[in-house]
Amino acid sequence: IMMQSYMTAIAGSRKYAYIQSPYFIPPEPLMRVLQNAALSGVDVRVMIPYRGDKGILPPWASRSYINDALVAGIKIYLYKKGYLHAKTLVIDDSLVTIGSTNIDFRSFEQDFEINAFMYDASLACRQRDIFLADQNDAELVTLEEWETRPRKEKIIESFARIFSQVL
Repeated sequence: IMMQSYMTAIAGSRKYAYIQSPYFIPPEPLMRVLQNAALSGVDVRVMIPYRGDKGILPPWASRSYINDALVAGIKIYLYKKGYLHAKTLVIDDSLVTIGSTNIDFRSFEQDFEINAFMYDASLACRQRDIFLADQNDAELVTLEEWETRPRKEKIIESFARIFSQVL
């Protein structure tokens, strides 16, 4: 239900969709919705932590999705001021959802997550402003820079992605 809710909200966005999540391991249908939104001109931004918090594989698996996102025009921000644990989605100054849902398989398919969906312009604008302020403590990843990262990192990311559905 959470993944369907996210997909519906993102697919209905017209101006922007900003996401903050500790993990960016989107199931294929969600990744396609994000890519389609970006390709249709929606300003799609995803902010994840620069460093992971648990284990070795989840941060590497998250990074394995960055190239696909960047190619479609999704902006990726790596948050560097501590660990980003926010789990938010804000869309078009009209919808904000905050809760326990990560952008990963476990949250969408295995865990019992809960989010509040608030259709309130003032709350949505406040969350948008928080996201934009957090960008000051994050690094925008460019496709050119991402494609030139060391081959060793690419191999580790690919290996970690194999385990995406159990992370």
